[in-house]
Amino acid sequence: MKMATYFGEVKLLLFWLAAAAMALAVVVQTKPNATFVSQDMLPYGFSMTSFQSVNEVDPRKTITLEAVGLGARLSKVELLDDTGKVLFEAKDKTRLALPSPLAFGTRHTIKVTAERSWSRQSETHEFNFTTVAVPKLDGPLLRMLEPDASITLHFDRPVAEVTASADITLSAEPDATGQNIRLLAGDYAQDHSYAIQLNYKSTTGVPLPPLNLELTTAPPLTTATNVRGLTNLGLILPLQVTFSEPLADRPNAAANLQVRTRDGKAIPGKWSWIGQHQLKFTPNPAWPASSTIEVSADRQNLRSVRGGALQQALIEQFDTGTDRRLFVYLDNQRVDAVENGAVVRTFKVSTGKSKTPTVTGSFYIYDRYLHKTMRSDVGRGQRGFYEVEDVPYTQFFHKDYAFHGAFWHNSFGRPASHGCVNMATKVQNKRWPNVSEDAGWLYHWAALGLPVTVMQKAPEPMLASHVPPQESKSGNKERRAETPETTARQELSGRGGVQAGSRI
Repeated sequence: MKMATYFGEVKLLLFWLAAAAMALAVVVQTKPNATFVSQDMLPYGFSMTSFQSVNEVDPRKTITLEAVGLGARLSKVELLDDTGKVLFEAKDKTRLALPSPLAFGTRHTIKVTAERSWSRQSETHEFNFTTVAVPKLDGPLLRMLEPDASITLHFDRPVAEVTASADITLSAEPDATGQNIRLLAGDYAQDHSYAIQLNYKSTTGVPLPPLNLELTTAPPLTTATNVRGLTNLGLILPLQVTFSEPLADRPNAAANLQVRTRDGKAIPGKWSWIGQHQLKFTPNPAWPASSTIEVSADRQNLRSVRGGALQQALIEQFDTGTDRRLFVYLDNQRVDAVENGAVVRTFKVSTGKSKTPTVTGSFYIYDRYLHKTMRSDVGRGQRGFYEVEDVPYTQFFHKDYAFHGAFWHNSFGRPASHGCVNMATKVQNKRWPNVSEDAGWLYHWAALGLPVTVMQKAPEPMLASHVPPQESKSGNKERRAETPETTARQELSGRGGVQAGSRI
């Protein structure tokens, strides 16, 4: 009887143990975590958070471990980095969570020992995994905005879901590889620096640490001209626009510049480059007389190589004077000052001697000085050397050929110079103090850009418009209207300049 009762109890115990094993097997199969369980009749071991890929584990994800099986415990758990350093250790636990977040781009090892003390069973397992690596950005964190208002970021591996935040508008455009991201900027200021935070994910959807960049924008494009602040200009002075730096679209730069009168009438002419920074506009045939000229640009298309744009469309505004021209006749040593088609003043002058003749052709006054030191192109002590200080009312019209006052002789009406056009002046003239102030009158009547024609012979017959030599009312009016301030603006240098290789 006792024997039957004993076998009955053992049978019942075995039944329940088998049922528990079956239930554990079902639990192990349905549990989403990874399991490490022995294959004994009474299995034991542990379960751990599973990963989609052991090579790209989300370091922010909390890893949990739990003992599995009747009487099972986690006797020891260690977390190590790729150098073998123990980052975390725990003993005698049934359930625990590893610290998080872990470092990005690091290989880790988990060592777990599970045991069941009453059955003296123990198993140790090692599990290796690597957290998601942070993509490496090629190049510096400080970037200059390109002329097309963009920057391109290149990473050593693909990235996904890129967004950028800053005090300007930024849109992200990835290429097909996912490694190149083009950021296109809008509504930004020139010559400014912006902090940018780039938010992005790995291709497996793991959020990556924000990337902080600094974006700088190009300084504005600036211009200078040879006519800034000038008025009463002559009609054929070429306009020169100098840019602060080379242009991005140099071949099409001229197409983005407009030259018009104030009332909007386009002025025909030709643009040509002088060096890398300067454009020259030559009007054809001349500037309109007594007009205000405006030079403007297309700000969107005219940009520097760094992307800088002009801050305003209007580049320059200047005024032309009346139609004034100078005619030099070498055969009778005469200069006619013509205004609006009429001779307003005629002068006896001294042009170049036979061995140093005055150049002939069509020119214009390109430089003016109230006083100029003029020196020969041969050195001191050599034959032909000369140096004359404070030559008054000097106006260059071709290379070193100029109109100027000559106080050292009174031979006007016959050749006497080294090639320049000598004119009578009272300035420093102690020998002939009563001469007419021809050079001074011409200086105040003329202007930069005034056409000069030098001919070997005067035209025959004389034009009816060539009146006898006298100072006209219009000439007097023009001279009175010229203020010291205007005169100063017309000069490109002050007193005391030296013109090396000058003719006198």
